[in-house]
Amino acid sequence: MRKIDNKLIARMINGDLSPLLDYIKSDNELRIEVRQDGDAYVYYRKGKALEIKTLKVDPKYGNIPPTNLAISNPAEYFEHIKKTIDKWLEGNPRHEFDTQQNIAKSNQDITDKYVILDMEYAFEQNQIEKNNREKRAVFDLLGIERETNKIIFFEVKKGMDATKGKSGIEEHINDFENYLYGKNSDTFRTNLFQDIKNIIEDKTRLGILNGLNLFDSYSQKDPDLVFVFHPDNDSQIQDFSTELKNRYKLIIVNENDYKLK
Repeated sequence: MRKIDNKLIARMINGDLSPLLDYIKSDNELRIEVRQDGDAYVYYRKGKALEIKTLKVDPKYGNIPPTNLAISNPAEYFEHIKKTIDKWLEGNPRHEFDTQQNIAKSNQDITDKYVILDMEYAFEQNQIEKNNREKRAVFDLLGIERETNKIIFFEVKKGMDATKGKSGIEEHINDFENYLYGKNSDTFRTNLFQDIKNIIEDKTRLGILNGLNLFDSYSQKDPDLVFVFHPDNDSQIQDFSTELKNRYKLIIVNENDYKLK
């Protein structure tokens, strides 16, 4: 289950990690996500900038600062790790990463139609026999539609190239339907509802939901899948809509407006 360890939350609120939490909350380029094994991760441009509980960073980024610096001097740590991730992304472009995190940070207010709760959501399968599990899938964003209280999975695409191959539309639709409507759907739904409860509880305790009162406000009816398209040019909007074939809702965003409407 996604749930931050109570001891870790206490350290972040009133203990040695409170300067780290305060800094993350002051920097709108950073985002905390609730993770399994009692941990919380900090994301920058959707790159993992810090695993808080274990003080780890993926070595793939290269020139990584000592992670204990995140406790003693969070500003210096994140200045360094941001530059490191920026450089890594120059050599390993991920065109949707910025779009996804910009959407997440732009849809957090009580006046927004949707509230994004999590990035990179993956269903837990530990209770399912290995030979009966689904292919592992990660969903870009997980949120709640405020008016209906429905749980929404969002798949984000940047440009038409992102609709092809394994990252294509059909792949995401199949993953969504297999998890939410397939042979293990009862288990996956139970885990999903518990994860959302935990995420809301933990983020509320940490003060990073902008005062939103989301407890018990989400529906356990069938979740929806929504595609979010960030076109490289206006002519791609019709192309993407045609590719989607009106099977699922489509939302368009751009650099000037990442609000989901």
